[in-house]
Amino acid sequence: MKPRFALGMLAASLLSLPGPTFSATTPASEPAPLVVFQAYPVRLQAARDAVEKAGQGGRADALKLAAALNELAAIHILNADYLEAEDALERALSIRERQLGADHPDVATTLGNLGLVHLGQGRLDKAEAPLERALAIRENVRGYASVEVANSLNNLGVFRKASGEYARAALLHKRALALRERALSPTHPDVAMSLANLAELYRAQGLFPAAETLQTRALAIREKALSADHPDLAASLADQCELLREQGRYAQAEGLCQRALEISEKALGSEHPDVARALLVKADLYRAQYRLAAAEPLYRRALNILEKRLGRKHPELATARIRLGELYMDQRQHVLAERLFQQAREIREERLGRNHPDYADVLVRLARAASAQGRQQEADEGLDQAFLILGERAWADHPSLNLAELTRARVAVARGDLARAEPLYRRALAMREKNLPAGHPAVARARTELAELYRLQGRYVDAVPQFTRSLDALEKIFGTTHPELMAPLTGLAAISRAKGEQRATEGYDKRLLAVQEAWLGPDHPTVLALLESQADAYLASRRYTDAAPLYTRLIAGSEIRMGASSPAFDALLERVAGIHKANGNQAEAELLYRRLLALREARPGADADPSIPALRLMLADLAFAQGRYVDAATDYRYLLETRAAVFHDGNVQTGVLLNNLGESLRLQGKSEEAEASYLRAIAILRRAGGPQHPELANTENNYGISLFNRKALAEAEPHLLEALRIREQVLAPTDLDLATSLNNVASLRIARGDSAGAVPLLERARVIADKHPQGGALKAGIRRMLESARGASQGKGDAQ
Repeated sequence: MKPRFALGMLAASLLSLPGPTFSATTPASEPAPLVVFQAYPVRLQAARDAVEKAGQGGRADALKLAAALNELAAIHILNADYLEAEDALERALSIRERQLGADHPDVATTLGNLGLVHLGQGRLDKAEAPLERALAIRENVRGYASVEVANSLNNLGVFRKASGEYARAALLHKRALALRERALSPTHPDVAMSLANLAELYRAQGLFPAAETLQTRALAIREKALSADHPDLAASLADQCELLREQGRYAQAEGLCQRALEISEKALGSEHPDVARALLVKADLYRAQYRLAAAEPLYRRALNILEKRLGRKHPELATARIRLGELYMDQRQHVLAERLFQQAREIREERLGRNHPDYADVLVRLARAASAQGRQQEADEGLDQAFLILGERAWADHPSLNLAELTRARVAVARGDLARAEPLYRRALAMREKNLPAGHPAVARARTELAELYRLQGRYVDAVPQFTRSLDALEKIFGTTHPELMAPLTGLAAISRAKGEQRATEGYDKRLLAVQEAWLGPDHPTVLALLESQADAYLASRRYTDAAPLYTRLIAGSEIRMGASSPAFDALLERVAGIHKANGNQAEAELLYRRLLALREARPGADADPSIPALRLMLADLAFAQGRYVDAATDYRYLLETRAAVFHDGNVQTGVLLNNLGESLRLQGKSEEAEASYLRAIAILRRAGGPQHPELANTENNYGISLFNRKALAEAEPHLLEALRIREQVLAPTDLDLATSLNNVASLRIARGDSAGAVPLLERARVIADKHPQGGALKAGIRRMLESARGASQGKGDAQ
């Protein structure tokens, strides 16, 4: 947040203006009254009335006019109306210098406020002189221990911090704090101001533990001393939110940010720069939580407010552009991010100069954007400039130096120079460990990057413990499904995969999928790709049971993403249905094929689509395979009746369909209808496929079985023998269908009393079946029949 400064205001006898400055005469032993915030329009009107009244008094009331102008300017400053404030202060300064002399305390008040106007406008080149002059006057007139001197020290400290002079700023804020604690009381709101400004200075340098101690105390004072709708309370809440976010304590931060925004909007209106600052703090928290879609509109709203109220060249606008740019970096929109960083660089170069750490900071971010787009040489050159600025001792703990170290390491990795990257990653991690709590997410991120370097170097022994430490720390902060976990999980999965540790790899892959699905949604392309990859990997390992639920999730997400009418979704349905069918899950396969059929039949030109009859035939076959013979027969007949153009008597497929219809009827006990269907199928198959067609053998066999079951043995024999003849000619000698035909003919011979004639057939069938692990039922049947046939034929021999 923006540091708070002390405005010099008129005595209470003229206009009561509760704000950041309080009477020095309040006894330390007496509790300060609750400070109630007065709305800007009310205060502004009162100040304008005072200016008008004082202006009517002529030269005699010139000092009253100057005082009224000074208070009017102070109100404009609080509302960020800097041009109006500057005009009023220039008039007041002219009057006071003429009437009171250059070294009067009231001149110092006006000079101090004029310096704050220039600070508010981001014009650092113009702010220093009036602030220094104000301090010098007050020290000469009031002495070194007055509250007025503390106010000037505070304001000059704000200037030094904005100028990047952190050491000098710290000294000034510490002096101001000591003076205010001694002169006012440790719980006075002005003490809270000094605490908050010193905390902000520490936070800007990455010294978060020291900052939190001060900021927590400042917030406690303001909660007690200020009304619940006071902007200074909102500022402390936002500052505390930022500190908590920086330390990864997001749950604690969120309520504070929302409260800060609500107070700022209520007290200052929706277009005030302090509202923009509160929006930025809330957006930063959302970004840290990977709520990128929620963060972007907040960043944009803040940018619009700052540009409208502060102008296109204000340093705060540069900061806001950088923060939005970082959001785009997260989204890999590197071109958009680079454009925003470049705009920020131009502002900072013009307003802050090329030796300011904030200028170095934006150079580092530009280098990151260039590197992300493959421009490594350009990135290195930008980093060289940043290191020249940040390499001085004064910036040893500056967060931008840490970011520069990490960025240079990433550039080295992108160039394949892994040896150069290692010491950079180590220094960056050490810096974060020094300035942040051990469990801070930024420490874990730096550790993950070092671990990833070790992985790329093949140093798995070094990489695994670093990845594991990062993962443990991030899980404690974010839980088990936060995207922060993806980097260490990905690294651990890659190492396990490289080492051939299948079980560990699967565990990491499952966790990665859970993270991606939780944050991106079940229909995100990344999630869908990962689902398909994991399912296919299970399938390749013959783990269909593990693969099946992943395919189900893949279909559900793909339908959301692609739409049910998409050709890609159509192809996926067909592929997954085929997988279920091939793995014996006929019910799941049928569900998907029926969905596919419904989608295709709903399209224009469905009557001419050759895939539709094929799908219907497959669905009939699936119903048959599941023992739903009535459904199967219905589907077969539907195809014959409605697709005569496809299933005509010259098509082998028509014979196959009729054979299948016959089987579905036979298994319902409808032998007469079944045999009529077989006979028609035999005629079509013999004419269209020739006397040696395998499907003719199947139909002859099925027709023979139907006759056999009706005890029409003489009629059955030629058909069973014909099936055996064809199969012996066209199938391999070890084909299981050949064993089936041998078994069936043998069964016929046994039924006709020729057990001896059945034995050689069954012996051939047993040899074939024994070579097929999947022919268990057939094997058992052949063995039983063979034992029975041998026994029967032996018995006949004994009897003779």
